[in-house]
Amino acid sequence: MSFLKTHWNKVLILLLSILILFFAFSYTLDTKGKALIDKSFTQSVIVFGSAKALNAVISLAQGTELDLPFLTVAIGEVLDPVNDLVEQFSFVMLASMVSLGIQKIMMNFVTGDVYNYILFSCIVVLNLWIFYRFSRDERFRTLFFKITVILVFLRFAVPLIGLVNDFAYNSFVKQDYNIEQLNENIVEVKNQVNEVTVNTIEQKEEGSFFNKVAEKFDSNYYAKKVDEYKSAVDNSSEYIVALIIAFVFQTILLPLIFLFVLYHLVRGIFNLGK
Repeated sequence: MSFLKTHWNKVLILLLSILILFFAFSYTLDTKGKALIDKSFTQSVIVFGSAKALNAVISLAQGTELDLPFLTVAIGEVLDPVNDLVEQFSFVMLASMVSLGIQKIMMNFVTGDVYNYILFSCIVVLNLWIFYRFSRDERFRTLFFKITVILVFLRFAVPLIGLVNDFAYNSFVKQDYNIEQLNENIVEVKNQVNEVTVNTIEQKEEGSFFNKVAEKFDSNYYAKKVDEYKSAVDNSSEYIVALIIAFVFQTILLPLIFLFVLYHLVRGIFNLGK
């Protein structure tokens, strides 16, 4: 009992070390974290593909109408803003996939055998150093302690990013910005735009020569086409902006918060004792 009273802090560090090594080598958090990051990456690829498909059908629609100046302007007024927003959204999705790719690399790094054995060695040496002191070792002991703490933080913080992302999305984001539902909405917009375009092409190909000439001078025909495209892309901007919000929060904002915490942790640890 007297030993525990005298060395309770050393015993506490020893118990924490055993607990850390248990979770590090049991891969309890790693499997779930990897699965969530893989799921997010796959989801990002699917949404990115939907956005590019919408961009493609809009570009096709802009080139299928009759070659009349006022028609080109009218179609452009309807589709160009959506097309520009889709292109900007594509950059956001590219950044999201890069972020998730980096997270996957970091996950593989901190959960690999080499990292675990380095962490194991550092923790064992640290505990031996706590119980057995050497002369004039204060400086190196403190530095070694700081490095070990950072290794422990990275070992568990990186897998926790996926878990925190999933918790934050399901608890605070999904009810207003459901990525799966928004992606389905984008696909529906793409299908509607494509349907209008296909119908327009079929009308142009199947119509008689006199009908084609009449259509060129029929303002109602062009007004109808503009209305059809307006109806097809209705609410599409809202869907895209909502997806931007969801992915920026999930794949960019939270990792930046992690980097911010890591930076201040490292700086705080190395400023200890100064």
